[in-house]
Amino acid sequence: MRKIFILFSIVFTIQLSAQNQLNYNLSVGDTFKVEQKANQHITQDLNGTEQVIENDLTSTMQFKVVNTTNESITMEMVFKSMKMLMSSPTLGDLLNADTSVIDSTDITSNMFRGTLNVPITMTMDKTGKIQSVTGGDKIIESMFKAANITQPEAIAASKAQFEKQFGSDALSQSFEQMTNYLTSKKIKINDTWTTNFSGNLDAKNTWTLADYNKDMFEITGNATTTMSSVDDNVTMVLSGTQQTTISGNSKTGWFTKIVVTGENSGETKVKSANMTFPTTIKSTIIYKIIQ
Repeated sequence: MRKIFILFSIVFTIQLSAQNQLNYNLSVGDTFKVEQKANQHITQDLNGTEQVIENDLTSTMQFKVVNTTNESITMEMVFKSMKMLMSSPTLGDLLNADTSVIDSTDITSNMFRGTLNVPITMTMDKTGKIQSVTGGDKIIESMFKAANITQPEAIAASKAQFEKQFGSDALSQSFEQMTNYLTSKKIKINDTWTTNFSGNLDAKNTWTLADYNKDMFEITGNATTTMSSVDDNVTMVLSGTQQTTISGNSKTGWFTKIVVTGENSGETKVKSANMTFPTTIKSTIIYKIIQ
């Protein structure tokens, strides 16, 4: 029994101390279908009255590797479905879009249907740091076309808002939250490393390799975060923390599931109303491979 225990201890110690190179290792033609589910629970204190807004998003994305080099990977992504609901217990539905709805009178759903099957090209390095994203402008053009909006004034009034969600810069930030969790260094279980993410959400992440074998890995992350949204009338700046758990394939580096939870609090200032009110956003995002 003592020999068995000693052997187990040696094997366990070797597993913990073995160093691994955990980078993206993808080949041209590899495909991944990803389901995203996101929820934001927003509370605002309006002069002592609590206002609650719920944002729910479900989408599916198809990724295909179209080129690889020693330093980078280029993928093509298309949205395959999207469902978005913004609601409030007191205000009712503020936005309701579902790309599966076929109804010529449903302008919102028609507009979001325009996001489907429009190719976006994304290039990242072997740790998942996004180098470039192109094609966001094509998505926005397709959205207006799908809703039969042709008036220049109407397009100009809405384009800036859509660029915050579907412009190439916005998509780059969104993709990087989903890909940039690896390191170029060789690591072993319990090793840590850091990444910094900038955009509407600034995050300073500390990652830990929680588990690893030849088939799978698990990474956990903790981050300090700042959320900001600034336009001519409304300025929102919030700060908080974020926790991430990632399960993935050790051979490819690609995730099988990501769960991100966070909470940020601060103030929203509305210039036209000369108002400032406390704001808290609790969020959960889940990415999962479904094919």
